[in-house]
Amino acid sequence: MTIITSTRCLVRQTSNRMNVEGVILTGGASRRMGSNKAELMVKGEPAALRTARELAPHCERVTILGRTPLPPYPFLEDVEEFAGPLSALTRFVPTADCVFLASCDMPRFDGQLVPFFHSLIGDSHSVVPVISESKQPLCALYSAAAWDCLPQLLSRGRRSMMSWLETLTCRFVTGEDIQAIGIDPLSLQGANTPDEWEQLVPE
Repeated sequence: MTIITSTRCLVRQTSNRMNVEGVILTGGASRRMGSNKAELMVKGEPAALRTARELAPHCERVTILGRTPLPPYPFLEDVEEFAGPLSALTRFVPTADCVFLASCDMPRFDGQLVPFFHSLIGDSHSVVPVISESKQPLCALYSAAAWDCLPQLLSRGRRSMMSWLETLTCRFVTGEDIQAIGIDPLSLQGANTPDEWEQLVPE
């Protein structure tokens, strides 16, 4: 595991004793997929609903950010359509010490990632997995303090998730770290195309 620190964003640090809430992003354009990712089916269940069900036992609450409500979960509608995840996240106000952020396109998502990442965050702003040298900011745990930087980022025209990570103190975990505690690294993988989806969906 690697801890990378940054002092470019001065935000408050949180206590080691944290409670967690979940956020699921469902507002993407899904251009390469050709259909709404949140409504793709995993064993007869919509992908977004499955992710919410996996998060719920480990979270104080689970909020849906996107275009369509997902009862019975709290919903915050995107004001600017297809503006990207950071735009949606600026409208969300954390009520817990930590927020587990998940996209809706991970058909193998495992809710056990939540307590594992929570055990690692300490005084960092985030715990972010790295798979095949690629950071996965849309399947990661963030402290509530991480939200302090978002308005400034957007005001400077920086809308990418990676630009957010650059302002934070991050702890990165590998697929090997995750596999070592019995969680399938494929639980972190999202799909952007129908072929990728078919390869990931469990039989």
